Amino acid sequence: MNTGIEAIKIKRGAAELVRYLPQRMTATAWSFASSVPEAATLPDEGDWQCMFSLIHRIAEGGQVCFSSQRCGCSGAACYFGFEKPSADAGRFLAEKEKFKQKTDFGINFYRHIHAPAAKSKYLLWQPLDNSDNEMTIEVVNLWVDSLSLSGLVTLANYDSPANDNVYSPFGSGCQSLWTLPFKEQDSPAPRCVIGCLDPAMRSYIPADVISFSMTAKRFVEMTDNISGSFLEQDAWLKLIATHRQLRE
Repeated sequence: MNTGIEAIKIKRGAAELVRYLPQRMTATAWSFASSVPEAATLPDEGDWQCMFSLIHRIAEGGQVCFSSQRCGCSGAACYFGFEKPSADAGRFLAEKEKFKQKTDFGINFYRHIHAPAAKSKYLLWQPLDNSDNEMTIEVVNLWVDSLSLSGLVTLANYDSPANDNVYSPFGSGCQSLWTLPFKEQDSPAPRCVIGCLDPAMRSYIPADVISFSMTAKRFVEMTDNISGSFLEQDAWLKLIATHRQLRE
């Protein structure tokens, strides 16, 4: 199933959404690429490097490109679908990071990642605004505070009889930005993901910022639902206006 959407359509929705839901950082987008863009930054070759150490490049309007040889860490290589986890992958979650009580729990975590295989040689992460209009976007990340998060959770459940259209499982920051939302591509009701709750990467982003990610298709559906929703009601508009004043 092809869930990618042209960037121009995503940009239109994002421009509408930001009128009602203030964002702390520019929206980011993920897409597959057959070659490395000329201006893209790649993680260091051979050395361990958290992908979030490159988020300053995104903030500056740049692109970050990943491949099987240049992912930054072995975990990201698994999450991005470039390789399968080893038999004992996840041991460090318990033994080093102490994110799991027992080693078996960490190993079991990796066994259940089931990241979809990468569709191309490269995976590109970039600001949505700077992506080419014709580029096919797979996943969108929004960066918000708690007030806008409440609006996004509500909007994600607005067009459904169910109330669990958003979830926030334990996982790495990069997993929550890409793997988890991308895995929703084949679901009849793709869920959104609240993420970047991984303590190991929190030092790279502001303390009050959280990520909210979804497939490109789901993003378009949600922004198409703004008209007639609670976001246009006086109560929400007044709340947002007050919030903007306090931020200023």
